[in-house]
Amino acid sequence: MNWDLQKAAKALAEERQDEAAVYAWNALTSIGADEAPELARIARELDDQRLLQELEDRELPTEKPAEASDAAEGKSLARHLLAAWPLLVVALIVLGTVAVNELGEPGPVEPSSTDAVFQPPAGQLPILTESSGVWLMPVGRLKTVDVQKLADDLTLRYGIPVGTLPDVQLPPWTLDADRHRLVADSLLMLLSQYYGAEGNAAIIGITDFDMRANRTGLRRHAFALGGGHYGVISTALLGANLIDLWHGHTRYQRTRKLVARYIGFLFLHRAEVDDPHSLFRSQMSGAGDIDALVEKL
Repeated sequence: MNWDLQKAAKALAEERQDEAAVYAWNALTSIGADEAPELARIARELDDQRLLQELEDRELPTEKPAEASDAAEGKSLARHLLAAWPLLVVALIVLGTVAVNELGEPGPVEPSSTDAVFQPPAGQLPILTESSGVWLMPVGRLKTVDVQKLADDLTLRYGIPVGTLPDVQLPPWTLDADRHRLVADSLLMLLSQYYGAEGNAAIIGITDFDMRANRTGLRRHAFALGGGHYGVISTALLGANLIDLWHGHTRYQRTRKLVARYIGFLFLHRAEVDDPHSLFRSQMSGAGDIDALVEKL
């Protein structure tokens, strides 16, 4: 069974609609006719008319075929047991999927109102102004990635000076209306208030909290957002399950790729390219897209 389809179904069952939407669109790239009706069901529950239209455009079935009624009498107990095997197999697959996810890295972290109560004293910002180099700092909570290790790793990997700055605390206006995510656009504004940037300086914040973006063309969840001198990255949906870990993909690796991507955009002033394996490809819809990136600036 399509792994992204299973993840979408699990996220939807747990009422994580945004995450389910990401996995549902990922599943579209490799879905077969036999699994298309399940993807259509998820799309209907998400009220995602574009996904339903995409299934129809690809001439994939959006409804399960009607099961023939078995009115025959005298069916043996053995046939009943045989008919139950597919359900047992599905149950085993679902249990296996749950085990794979539970044995992997921790899932998304949602901020609460108690995580965003800081009010910076008037007249004390920005703390300092940078004129060159790449600077990383935690924004709100960051426990899944060692930012100093990441900075040192990037410096050695690319020969670009990458340093760290003190963490940035969250004020209430960085939370979205329902308080389940941070607003990436607001985080960029917050970074610019904390740390001034001029010349060829790039300032990139990293948070464990889930976030969304308001910009047109982006999905409701945002892995990262940037512009000018500033960028912000969320590790919330970058956690690897057991299969991802088996293939060498981790939250740290995915975070490193996204930071390198924004070093390219903000510090090296690279443009987007039409290459799914380039750090500078266009928008990405899932962790699988990040895993496919080659770490080359």
